[in-house]
Amino acid sequence: MRTRVKKHKLGSTKPASQLFLFSNKLNKNIDTYFSGNVILEIELSSYDYKYHDEAKKVVEFMENHCKSSSIKPYKFMTVIVNYKANGLTLANLSGDYNYPIAIHGSLGYKQLDTIHSAYEALIYSLLIFQSYKECSLSYALSARLDPINLSERMCVSLEKTLTKTEQNIHKSISLVLTKFHKNFRPAFRK
Repeated sequence: MRTRVKKHKLGSTKPASQLFLFSNKLNKNIDTYFSGNVILEIELSSYDYKYHDEAKKVVEFMENHCKSSSIKPYKFMTVIVNYKANGLTLANLSGDYNYPIAIHGSLGYKQLDTIHSAYEALIYSLLIFQSYKECSLSYALSARLDPINLSERMCVSLEKTLTKTEQNIHKSISLVLTKFHKNFRPAFRK
């Protein structure tokens, strides 16, 4: 009896691994390092992430890394589909690629989605909380002068509490970023 092969929707399957290399110039030897692999060289300023969701998420983490490290964001992203570990070693030795990120297997894609969702939720929470903090401190300042006559001690206590909460949100964001960099470090050896 013949069985029918299940058809996949276009774009529903993902490569076994993707390596994202960031640089400020394109390396002319990249096709030698990763011979036999599919290589995409992308200029970040003009790339449309419509069909490459992983790249969009990885670029957001790269931009955050650049901001936290006080370095200028990279101009180019090189994506190697199903990369080989020895090619990564050669690319790393070239000195052109300072920020490599790798996604391995379906578990890697799920982890990327989860970590990115947590990151977005924390960033949104931070923005909302900063707005709340600004309003609360503005209210406390005006309450000291109004008939409410809020004490200086209460204002300082409120400010310390709000600042501590904001620091905790920043700490949570830092933990998510650390988890991202730990989970998506590329494999040099297999």
